[in-house]
Amino acid sequence: MSLKDKWKKFKGISRTKKIITIVVVLILILFLIGRIMGSRGENQPVEVKQSYIPVNAQTVQKQDISTNITLSGKIQADKEAAVLPKTMGRVQSIAVKVGDVVKKDQVLFSLDRADMQATYDQAAAGYALAEAAYEMNQDKYEKAKADYEKAKQLYEIGAISKADLEMAELQASDAVLRTAEAQFAQAKSQYDAVSKSYNDMDVKAPIGGIVTALDVKIGDMATNAAPAATVVDMETVYVNVSISEKIINLIKGDQEVLVDIASAKKSVKGKIDSLSLSADRQTGKYELKVFIDNKDRFIKPGMFAKVTIDTATKKDVLAVPAEAITFHNGLNVAYVIEGNKVQEREVTTGLENGKQTEVLSGLSEGEVIVIKGMNFVKDESEIKLIELDGVPVNQEAQQNSGTDNGEDMEDQKEGTQAGGGTEQ
Repeated sequence: MSLKDKWKKFKGISRTKKIITIVVVLILILFLIGRIMGSRGENQPVEVKQSYIPVNAQTVQKQDISTNITLSGKIQADKEAAVLPKTMGRVQSIAVKVGDVVKKDQVLFSLDRADMQATYDQAAAGYALAEAAYEMNQDKYEKAKADYEKAKQLYEIGAISKADLEMAELQASDAVLRTAEAQFAQAKSQYDAVSKSYNDMDVKAPIGGIVTALDVKIGDMATNAAPAATVVDMETVYVNVSISEKIINLIKGDQEVLVDIASAKKSVKGKIDSLSLSADRQTGKYELKVFIDNKDRFIKPGMFAKVTIDTATKKDVLAVPAEAITFHNGLNVAYVIEGNKVQEREVTTGLENGKQTEVLSGLSEGEVIVIKGMNFVKDESEIKLIELDGVPVNQEAQQNSGTDNGEDMEDQKEGTQAGGGTEQ
């Protein structure tokens, strides 16, 4: 029978029989599809979901731990000198500008010497004359002494009279010399005074440092009523801070501290140099001075600084990150990793500084503890180690059936040591 004949026969079937036929065909098709899919599913492994908690861990090690306080203050120069002219005068020349580095006794500016020149010349001439007269009188005195000695010998043999001897003795008297000395000293004193005033017309730096202010210009009348310039020695600067009576006995002189100057973007070490032994009457606090080496002069007076001072230090003790210790059921506990599970361990803590906590008992050096994720675990919780001592753990190794977390941690430690130590 051809397809055309079969189609005509099908069209001749009643509507009800047509529907029944179509439904039967569809059921057969769905049944075949289900058998095919079922046979495929039998060959697929059944996925079993595992329940674990991802954590980061750290190896317990011995280290130094300290507590500290942070105080604030302003940077000040160790040496600062205001420059005042010692004599009044009009500014004739200026040798420096603000920002220049100068040495001690270097000329900053000069005053007009015209009015003082005649006085200086007169004093210099008087001094020269007095010096010459003194030298001449000294020569005369030495000659008169020699003549007197000869006169005594001549008198003893009767060659001269007693009157001649007395005249020789009078000429050898040191009274003339003392008069000449007094005149010379007076002339020298007058010259020195005038010479000093004359030289003071060159206004010099009282200390070595940097010129931070220059308040005169050529033609100004400079006096000692107000500073004409300021020189600051910035090779050493300091910070003054105040501390309470509770802290004073925890701090020592010459103790090293950390000084952070945000505006200079610098953190440097300083040293406590001056520690007050009595409290300020108004504030009730103790003053201390922290000196900072500033050879590059990068730190400027007036900058704001924070000073961090250690108040207690313990060396080579077991210490762990502060967040690794949690409070559970009234106890301080840490979670020690053993294999792929954690064990809750009670610990006794000591010194704390907010970042680290000293462990007095409950943990041993070399054990591995949870430092992240401990809020989601409890005793015997199954975990998955994500990071150990700051280094990602080999996840592929953890998934191998023959390797557990304990074995992987040992491999991780060996790898970390081979890489140059544990990253903290």
